[in-house]
Amino acid sequence: MHICLLPTEILLHIFVIYKNSYRPCATLAALAATCRKFKEPALDTLWKDITGFRPLISCLLSGITRKRRGKSVLRRPFSDGEWRLINQYARRIRSFTVSDVELDVLGNQFMQALLSAPLSTPLLPNLRSLVWDDTRERFHPLLRALLGPTITFLELGNISSPSSLALLAFLGAQCPSLRELTCNLNLYDYNTEGRLDASCEALHNLRGLSRLNAGYLTPRELLRLASLSSLKSLSFVLEDYNYEEEHYPTPIVFSKLDQVHITAEISPLNSCLANVRFLSCRSVTIDCSDFDYTKILYDPLDIPGLIVSLSKCFPPPLEQLRLHWEFDFFTFTDECILADPSFVFGFDVVAPLLSFSHLTDLRLDWICISAIDDASLKTIAQSWPRLETFWFGNAARWVIPPSLTFIGLVYLIHHCRHLHTLRMSFCACQVDINGEPFAQTIPNKNITELSVGMSPIVGPIAVASQLHRFLPKLTYVDFLDWLDCDIPTPPPFEHLEEGWDRVNELLKV
Repeated sequence: MHICLLPTEILLHIFVIYKNSYRPCATLAALAATCRKFKEPALDTLWKDITGFRPLISCLLSGITRKRRGKSVLRRPFSDGEWRLINQYARRIRSFTVSDVELDVLGNQFMQALLSAPLSTPLLPNLRSLVWDDTRERFHPLLRALLGPTITFLELGNISSPSSLALLAFLGAQCPSLRELTCNLNLYDYNTEGRLDASCEALHNLRGLSRLNAGYLTPRELLRLASLSSLKSLSFVLEDYNYEEEHYPTPIVFSKLDQVHITAEISPLNSCLANVRFLSCRSVTIDCSDFDYTKILYDPLDIPGLIVSLSKCFPPPLEQLRLHWEFDFFTFTDECILADPSFVFGFDVVAPLLSFSHLTDLRLDWICISAIDDASLKTIAQSWPRLETFWFGNAARWVIPPSLTFIGLVYLIHHCRHLHTLRMSFCACQVDINGEPFAQTIPNKNITELSVGMSPIVGPIAVASQLHRFLPKLTYVDFLDWLDCDIPTPPPFEHLEEGWDRVNELLKV
């Protein structure tokens, strides 16, 4: 079949490939000029994702604009024909991004011309996604002109001034299809309950809003947001506070959220999780950060309380728990810390998480698990049989050897049949594979790579054979390959890389 006879839907898929090629704009423009069959799908693809107003203005006759003091200035108003030409391309735009740099170049006369469009519809009538990367109020009229009933995703800057609050209230009537909003609400800056009430009422009027990236929040704002019935996903940065000095219901309950993403320092995070309940949450991501960048690692005394708070804050059907630390563990070399027994956690610290029996994704790679043995890992594996992704204690260069052995690894393979991504440190050595649990273990064919951190190894030939027996699709084992090669491996691990290199050579055979 000749390409011109293909359905428009197929042509659109083909032209998207060109959109990601070398010189995509020139290629798609040439395709649009080839024939009438290509014109519409090629132009739709070319104009689907646009950054700034310049592409629209470039469609007009040359000479209609000029530069004056670094700003674009119109020589004359747009004619009706030019407006029709602009609209011919504007109606194709689905995603639009506006940066503060471009607005700096956009003169006031230019903005007024865009606001005077002789149209009853928004400037971009079929827009789905709008990213407005500017917080200056004098450009709000232009932003309002872009907002329309078709928008489903909107990203704004700070929402803290009275004008910004009015803009937030404007969204409810103007953007009924809005599903996802990203902005820094800065609700904690509202020093009056009236302004806080107005902002929350504006969010309530976004009746279809399901995803909110809210910026900095405190319990006062969390309490208000808990009543947003349509919200399914919430992302926020936890402002430092003393919960005991506030007077709010204990706990604050979110009954319908599916996803939560929290960024916080560990101390306020512990206080928050102890006093908030996410009853229906299935996925949680927590980024533990040190905003003043003065601390080293974390205080190990905080971790047991954090784990307990997690077990109480989220429901047993939780499926994904990702706990990240904004710290460069990979290149951290302070042996006074890395060899400190107080950073070693045993089974009792992890045990409160075993109530999450539906877990499919658990990421705790930053903790030191050297005190967790094979029997403990067997209990863990039996408690989380649905695991697919498991990161467990392999991110840092802990110099305290792990208690886990190859037997613990096989327990994990035996009880977690869906596992496909595994990062864990253990002592790799030859074991008797004729006894329990080896004889009953079905090999895992999902895992193709294994990250072992700084795992000790004895007898690489036997280890390679055992790995191939239980992980027949395994092709590569990562040992410190994510570390800077100029950083020496500390004792007693300095010669282990040779053993794991030998395992990788044998896995290729």
